[in-house]
Amino acid sequence: MLGVKTRIIHLILMGIVLTGVMMLTSACQVQQTKPEPYDYTHTTELKQFELYEYEHIKTIERTGVVTLAAVGYSDLVLVGEGKSDISSVEYQLPDDATQGPDTWYIINFHFLVEFDEVSGNGFGSVSASPGASVQFETLRVNDSPLIRVGGQSSTSTRMDVRYFNYLTYSGVKPGKNVMTFKFREDQVTKIKSVVILKDTGLESTTVPPSKYDEQQKLTQEEQAKAKEIAFSDSRVQELAAGKEYAVRITRANGLVRVAGEPPDDDIEVRLVFAGTYMIEDVQASALDIFVDLNEGAITYLFPLGPSGMPELTASAREKAVNIALADARVQQELGGKPYTVGKVGITMGGPVGRLGANVPFTFDKPYPLESRASSAPERQLTGVKAFVNLKEKSVVDVLQVTGPSVPEPQLLPPGGQK
Repeated sequence: MLGVKTRIIHLILMGIVLTGVMMLTSACQVQQTKPEPYDYTHTTELKQFELYEYEHIKTIERTGVVTLAAVGYSDLVLVGEGKSDISSVEYQLPDDATQGPDTWYIINFHFLVEFDEVSGNGFGSVSASPGASVQFETLRVNDSPLIRVGGQSSTSTRMDVRYFNYLTYSGVKPGKNVMTFKFREDQVTKIKSVVILKDTGLESTTVPPSKYDEQQKLTQEEQAKAKEIAFSDSRVQELAAGKEYAVRITRANGLVRVAGEPPDDDIEVRLVFAGTYMIEDVQASALDIFVDLNEGAITYLFPLGPSGMPELTASAREKAVNIALADARVQQELGGKPYTVGKVGITMGGPVGRLGANVPFTFDKPYPLESRASSAPERQLTGVKAFVNLKEKSVVDVLQVTGPSVPEPQLLPPGGQK
């Protein structure tokens, strides 16, 4: 009997020990998987961050071009609530300045930012246009703000940030340039102050952003031939006359084509204007000229807007409408119905080529669709859209524009009862 009692007591003790071990193990596991933010201890020590949009910028050879201090500016203090007022500075670049293919400009953006202690969950940004935008995320941990930037976390609300990135293509032009600074806060993020430091500026390098940009370079012979073809054209001579510009010559970007057709293999000769000029009804910052070296001719010619995007001039839009109206498929879809021509838009790539147009025709009223699947919802024909290849002077596609059917209004008899 005594032996049985001893074994029972032994089993009970083992159970207690095992239970204790399991509890300890469980506690250890919880401690091991405890999220890092809960170890957070708030400070106001100035934290330093160095951020690179391209990792190789760290190691490449860079030459200083200009700083705020060099052109007479001191540190800039940004103020505002929700978003700051925009602060702008002017600086000069060489008369032949363009972004690539030989010289590349990099922004060295240096600023101090302090977040308010009441900041909660939200987002903020500090930007220098063109080329720099530093994004912040703020969280509330242990009743204090935790700030994330560039994949790193800061336990301090005071940060010294230096950010490097290549400028945009449209952000570099010969002569006078302008850089604008601002900050923005969203949700419960509260930015107390931002100071743009006077050593903020531009650097230059011969190293392009990527291997792709390196592949866009041409031989001197190819550049000379492309330039000769471009400036032999009377349209280019007329558009370039009296304007200040730098010339940037590269291999043109290949565009997606329809199956079985190779992309255009031409050269882009871009005239980067020192200012903005009116080309017909377009405020242009540059003129894009695409040259086929084999044909010895210009394939495309169009202005670029201030954002660097292609624009259709009034004559190009008119040409697109005339091409569309001359197409038999378009006329068949219009079917003699009264219509108005809407705003002619830009279409790029595929069968329309480097720069094509879409022409919308809107009917005077909705019309019933002649054929539709029995299971399809009720819809009506409201217009037609034609896609135009301006280079080939042809319509490449025609689409019906439809909208949901609107039931006819029903008149109620006197008294309001059906």
